[in-house]
Amino acid sequence: MNNSGLKPALGLAAVSSIAIGFMIGGGVFVFTGIALRITGPALPLAYGLAVIPVFLSILPMAMLGSAIPTTGGNYKYPCRMFSPCIAFVGVWTYALTSFFGQIPLLANGCVTYIQSFFPGIPSLPVALGLVTSFYIINLLGVKFAAIIQGILVIILITALLVYGGTGIFELNPIRFNNICQKGVGNILLGTALLTFTYLGANGIIELGGEIIDPGKIIPKAFMISFPIVAGIYILVGITTVGMAGSEILNESKEPLIAVSNIMFKEPGRVFFIFGGAIIALTTTLNAIFITGTKSFLVIIQDNLFPESLGKISHGFKTPYRVLTLFWILSALGIISQLSLETLASYASLGALVIMVPIQLVALRFQKKHPDYYAAASFKLKGPWQFICPLTGIFMALFFGLIILVDLASFYKTGGFILFMLSGAGYFYLRKRYLLGKGIDLNKLKNKQDWQGANPM
Repeated sequence: MNNSGLKPALGLAAVSSIAIGFMIGGGVFVFTGIALRITGPALPLAYGLAVIPVFLSILPMAMLGSAIPTTGGNYKYPCRMFSPCIAFVGVWTYALTSFFGQIPLLANGCVTYIQSFFPGIPSLPVALGLVTSFYIINLLGVKFAAIIQGILVIILITALLVYGGTGIFELNPIRFNNICQKGVGNILLGTALLTFTYLGANGIIELGGEIIDPGKIIPKAFMISFPIVAGIYILVGITTVGMAGSEILNESKEPLIAVSNIMFKEPGRVFFIFGGAIIALTTTLNAIFITGTKSFLVIIQDNLFPESLGKISHGFKTPYRVLTLFWILSALGIISQLSLETLASYASLGALVIMVPIQLVALRFQKKHPDYYAAASFKLKGPWQFICPLTGIFMALFFGLIILVDLASFYKTGGFILFMLSGAGYFYLRKRYLLGKGIDLNKLKNKQDWQGANPM
């Protein structure tokens, strides 16, 4: 039974488009410029390296989504199968780094592309307007939001293929000479940042309660979205480096705009920037609002937040109060005016942190939950049961450490650590409060309230 109050409405095409839209927005049009300044001509290599550990670490999530589809999987799997505290801190940290990292990063990046046509347009009101637009779209229901997402993703992929397909035949191979000129350390740092561009796909395990036949659709959506996105990323990386010299790329705030100016006449440039860049960023903003509230709904059901916050609208079946809270906090993140590099680092760290608890669950899933493992339509077998989740854990710890060191600021690093500590502190205080009312949060572990799961 779906105890979240949400209605199953999403098929394979919709779920795949959500995963693709979630990944591409942050990847090509925000992180390309940041990663290019770090990696130099090794940008396509960094994109190619980043997909390997992320894909391996996504497979355990596909297995869990197949075995026990549920709403809010990023929280619920580790909460019920590992530790309620660690699960809560992971989601808390990811949420804060979304409000003060990912969402402002995407909104500001989108404004930058709009300003290439309208230089005098004010940044702050437009960024706030974009976030408000997708807040309203998601208030109207997940099915409507998914239809919008599907249309936007089709336009987006077309624009990126035109960009990459045009440039691949006109690039200058000499620009790839001395591909490691920035050094191995910088390539690893660039790869660490670019892992975030693939991690968006894990958001679809949040939607188990709203997916039709999620046990089959979730693994299939991963298998469809990853090859498409990886191929596009590498193609765009090759075109970007190969079409413009380092003197142009280093001086450009957005390298893809600089390259599009070289490759296209005005109609093609307009289509690429609006149909590619702006739509890519908006599809990710839309995907965040589609998936971002789901773990919070489960957390509310677990009494960690007030029950009134999780109220579902009768007409559209959407969690309008949680969506409104997300909108307010996202607006505050945009107003904070942090640098793009800091926003990118926070966004990547949050996405890495939320992966660790779920990988720990997958690592011992077959041993601790053999019935659910046997019932999964997609499962990891043999050594892959250990290789994939251990890859995810190592990736999160290793790349997370690289990003923290690169922040090179006590206040910036301390800000992220404060995000995590504040979550642990809140959980401890809430646990004590609820215990006084006869509610023991320790009992959340091993609680059997999976919706629609049928162990053999």
